[in-house]
Amino acid sequence: MAHKDIQPIWILVNCNNIEEAKIIGDLILTKRLGSCYDIFQRELTKYFWPPKTGNIEQAKGALLVIESFASHYQQAHSLIKQNHADQLPFIGFIPIQGVSRQYHQWMGGEIE
Repeated sequence: MAHKDIQPIWILVNCNNIEEAKIIGDLILTKRLGSCYDIFQRELTKYFWPPKTGNIEQAKGALLVIESFASHYQQAHSLIKQNHADQLPFIGFIPIQGVSRQYHQWMGGEIE
């Protein structure tokens, strides 16, 4: 793999609830597109919806954080989008620096 392909990333997904986050996280692990996931309960989220109406919606939800590699992002993104309840879910990633060699090797052993 080229260096950029083994770049550790966190994939961030805003989910409607913890159950949806668990379902998506488990799918990612089952497909070996990530090595681990964490779920954080969101107390409040506000957003414009429907688009261009000026209407502000309010909800709770969950933030799903998936540990993966940059080379697996597109496949993971597609799987998340197919299994997310929202019409327009937030799915993005952040490159992660400074991961220990041992942890990186563990990730590589779990992700296919």
